[in-house]
Amino acid sequence: MKSLYQNLTGVVLSLAVLLGAPIASAADNGPQAIVEQATTDMLAIVKKHNAATKKTDAYYADVQKTLEAVVDFPFIAKAVMRKSGKAATPEQTEKFITVFKNGLIKTYAKGIANYADSEIKTLPVTLAADARRVSVDQEVNDKGNTHKLSYTLKLDAGQWKLINVTLNGVNLGDSFTSQFDQAMIKNDKDIDKVIATWLDAN
Repeated sequence: MKSLYQNLTGVVLSLAVLLGAPIASAADNGPQAIVEQATTDMLAIVKKHNAATKKTDAYYADVQKTLEAVVDFPFIAKAVMRKSGKAATPEQTEKFITVFKNGLIKTYAKGIANYADSEIKTLPVTLAADARRVSVDQEVNDKGNTHKLSYTLKLDAGQWKLINVTLNGVNLGDSFTSQFDQAMIKNDKDIDKVIATWLDAN
């Protein structure tokens, strides 16, 4: 099975630009402001650690701290399991959330280090007063190529958190779900094996 990361090499790396924002309350900052601040914050982490040259434990720790603040990992991981993983026990679900989160953090930390000099434009967002979900679009210009990203954020307990990303028309949530479903077929619906080998495939 070809991993999602291999299929989206190059494009998926640029989405990490977003994911370094500290969460702000809905009253303080809207989704667009969060995305714009996130861009500044994450690139600052790369430059602080000179991550394009060397990726240290301190660098990974900073990336993990910022990702955990803005991404709803449990929501995404449970959505990925929604079809094939319905029979998962609470313990298996928690294990998959941890493995899923660790895989994304590692990949994004490596990827964003290569995009520190990209030109990034966040497009204006029209937000309804009662909105609970919103899409924030960005254009990332890297080495003459323009990547279009659309981030889905949801409002939960007064905080906007990221729950999905579409890259050049490819929905990552759907792609991760397909990857999980294929892994379940490959491993004869053994959820423990899928969890144990998830990082190997990614």
